[in-house]
Amino acid sequence: MDESKDQILPFVDSDPNVKERIGRAVNIRKSMGIYGKGGQTGRGAWNFSPLHAQVIFEYCFGMVWGQPHLTLKEKEIIVITALATQQLDEEVEWHVQSALNLGLKPEEVIEVIAQLSPYIGLPKTNHAFRSMLKAFKKVGITKYDKENDNSNPTEDELEAEKSGDRILSEVDLNPDVKKRIDKAIEVRQKIGIYGTGGQGNDGFYTISPAHNQVIFEYCFGMVWNQSILDLRTRELIVIAASTTNQCDNELEWHVRSALNAGLNRDEILEAITQCSPYIGLSKTNQGLRAAKKAFDAIDEKAD
Repeated sequence: MDESKDQILPFVDSDPNVKERIGRAVNIRKSMGIYGKGGQTGRGAWNFSPLHAQVIFEYCFGMVWGQPHLTLKEKEIIVITALATQQLDEEVEWHVQSALNLGLKPEEVIEVIAQLSPYIGLPKTNHAFRSMLKAFKKVGITKYDKENDNSNPTEDELEAEKSGDRILSEVDLNPDVKKRIDKAIEVRQKIGIYGTGGQGNDGFYTISPAHNQVIFEYCFGMVWNQSILDLRTRELIVIAASTTNQCDNELEWHVRSALNAGLNRDEILEAITQCSPYIGLSKTNQGLRAAKKAFDAIDEKAD
């Protein structure tokens, strides 16, 4: 390759079908159902920046959302992940509405957000759940709105109030910890990156017993073992969170485990690229480099 020339240019379509691109954007946005009257874009930035509106249509929806490998539901899960990771609460609220319009069930949305907590922290997860409840309320889903529940409190709720800790009414006070650990071992074996030569090989696990216990019980024994989402979807969520957080080492390892969970290379690259409009090009570049590093290591080992 001529070093004096732009190295990305040979991989660029110099004559794209722009009409097709715009058409994809229009159809995708209609499917999401949040951009019409009363929706997200009421006199927004597009009103004073036509360039921004054009970029939203062509880049975000026509190109990125228009990629061919993942479903719209999977893409929306990735976007909710990227937004929750950055605590962009209003955007989370709108994209939860979009997820429902695209066919995700409320229980699936809840599990998507719960899957995030080991990777973005509990406070950001709390914020995402609050945004989710606002979205649910807007579309008439009220069964999860305990704040406005006028029914008589349960015995557990009354006990929790007396103790001064409201969350206590939802807590299992006698959990089966052995079962959690067994479940953690099972899912980590399925992921297939934690054995000899695997992710834990840098030795951090030798210095914090409490952290090790949390990884096993909380992350893998509890969060990864929720009942609704499959392993493939959980890996998409972790890939999106790791890309957004720019946790390149974690992303590299989860690219490997995503392959074990049934995703292929094109789908993984599309998941990382799907984050691009929501996190920026630079972080997306880093994510793609981490994926390439994982692929190269796999290919080198295979040779």
